[in-house]
Amino acid sequence: MRSLINKGLKTAKYDGFWVLFTRILKFGLVKVKRILRPRNEQNIERWSKLKNEFKGERIFIIGNGPSLNQMPLYLLENEYTIGFNRFSLMFERLNWLPDFYMVVDDLVIKDMYDEINSEILPKVQYAFFPDIHPSNVEFVKYIEDRENVYWLNTDKPEFREDLPNCGINKTVVNAAIQVSAYLGFTEIFLIGVDMTFETQKVKKLNSRNWIASESDPNHFDPRYFGEGRKYHNPTVHEMLEKFQLAKEFFTKRGINIYNAGIGGNLEVFPRVDFNTIFDIHEEEILKILNNSKILRDRDINIHEVLKSPVVDKELPNYPEIFQTDFSLGYSLIPNLIETYLPIGPFSESYFFIKR
Repeated sequence: MRSLINKGLKTAKYDGFWVLFTRILKFGLVKVKRILRPRNEQNIERWSKLKNEFKGERIFIIGNGPSLNQMPLYLLENEYTIGFNRFSLMFERLNWLPDFYMVVDDLVIKDMYDEINSEILPKVQYAFFPDIHPSNVEFVKYIEDRENVYWLNTDKPEFREDLPNCGINKTVVNAAIQVSAYLGFTEIFLIGVDMTFETQKVKKLNSRNWIASESDPNHFDPRYFGEGRKYHNPTVHEMLEKFQLAKEFFTKRGINIYNAGIGGNLEVFPRVDFNTIFDIHEEEILKILNNSKILRDRDINIHEVLKSPVVDKELPNYPEIFQTDFSLGYSLIPNLIETYLPIGPFSESYFFIKR
């Protein structure tokens, strides 16, 4: 209750009482719907069957920060993973697809429900969404009720063990931590949860809801929340506070959460080096890379790519296939992503293949 009161006071301060009144009204409508609608017993039963389904396993929760472009994500080929929102922009660059997928953002669901229904849900094993968002947006009207779709009750901003009750707690990552714990995962590795946000030119509808007016510098792909995309103002200090609560809540329950990402400002969870998590040799890595969708679709062998010309500076035109050192490659990805697909990093290099 106290957290709801504090949230209301902040809304009144920054957006005025009319916005506060509107949000209270919408949340009241959610409560009325909960009373009038029968409980979804089938959904609750399906959740009960998921409990501890992956007991003792580890999972990688993938945020969508720019640091993903620095990481050898191909190493996750045989790991359990969960992605969010527009992580589907990364699919064409991967040799695997996430097992789990989640959206809890009411603006995102309105923007990309067609994409979710047609391109994402057919490719993942499990998908999680609020049935009704606290803002009174009914996800059930946007998302097809498929066999792999599980509905959450996100009415209260709390950390929960009794799913499908699940607090959002300022970020989809915290919702995913609750789902992962419920599924039985005891080691949770966060990557791409950078907690760093550069200034982006936006149209502010209010302090919470923004519309992008230019390319996105804050995610792994500049198209993520690019021009015309709606999203919520990232309140980093509030997210970090909730992460601290998540750490306290789940540590007591024997669940270890680590930050295995690169850089960023998320220091709540102990850091681990992503590369040291895997016991894999270079020959195996080459086999993994050779099996990547990018190469298979073009019938190209990884050894051909390794012999491609080396580019050591930005150019007006690039070869069909080329390689760079780590630093240049990382800086080129946002600029070339619409015309080239990157592979790497591998052996301190990036490799680019024209679309």
